[in-house]
Amino acid sequence: MTLVRIASDWHLAPRSPARHGRLARAFLARARADGALVVLNGDVFDDLFAGAGRGEAAHPEVAAELATLRAAGRLRRTCGNHDPDAGEARVVLDAPGAGRVLVMHGHAADPVNSSALGRLGDGISRRFGRLAAVRGAAWLAEAAARAAAGDRMVSIFRERCLAIVEREGFDLGVFGHVHAAYLAAGDRYANAGALHDDRLEYLELGEGGPRLVTLRADELAASERAGIDGRPPR
Repeated sequence: MTLVRIASDWHLAPRSPARHGRLARAFLARARADGALVVLNGDVFDDLFAGAGRGEAAHPEVAAELATLRAAGRLRRTCGNHDPDAGEARVVLDAPGAGRVLVMHGHAADPVNSSALGRLGDGISRRFGRLAAVRGAAWLAEAAARAAAGDRMVSIFRERCLAIVEREGFDLGVFGHVHAAYLAAGDRYANAGALHDDRLEYLELGEGGPRLVTLRADELAASERAGIDGRPPR
C-alpha cells in the first residue's frame, strides 16, 4: 500500500511567518523522500485574503515541493473556503487498515460559515479580501463568532460531517476547517488538524491504520541543524 498523508489548513500567505513555510516544506519533502501520497485538504494557501497565486509566490520552496509531488502523481488537493479553486470537492481513497475513506475540507458543514451572516462575510471577503481593513474585520468577526460558539460549533461540525460519512457508507471521513486534530478508535470522523504557530498536524494512513502525527518546529530546527531535514518524524 502507498502511505497516505493528509494535511489541511496551512493558510500560507505573504504575511505568514517564515517558520510556517519551513514546516510545510519539510512535510512535503519528507513525503517525497519516503514515497507517500499527499492529500492536501483545503485552505493550503490563503487565496481568499491574499489573492490567487500570491501565497505560492511568497513560499517558492513549498510551491516547488508541490510541483515535484504533482509531477510524480503523488499529490491530490481538495478545495476549502479560503482556496475555492485549489482542487476537487472531495477525494475518495481505499486504504488497508482504514477502509473506504472520504477526504473533504468540510466548510459547508460549519454552522458559522453556512449561516446567513457567514455567507455575507464570505462574499465580502472574496471580493475585497486583499484590503487590509476588510481582512482584519473579517478575521475579528470570524474569531468572535467561533469564540461565542466554542466547543459547540466543533461538535455540530463533527455531527454534520459524520452524517455525510454514514449516509454515503464510508468507513472513515477525514475533514479539516476547524483546526482541531481528532482521531479516536471506532469513530468514523477524523480531522487532520492544521498548521499552528509551533507545529504542523497531519493524519497518516498506513498498514497499521490511521494515526495522527505532529511535526514540531523545534524538532524541525534540530533536524535542519543536523542536515537531516528529510527524515521522518519520531
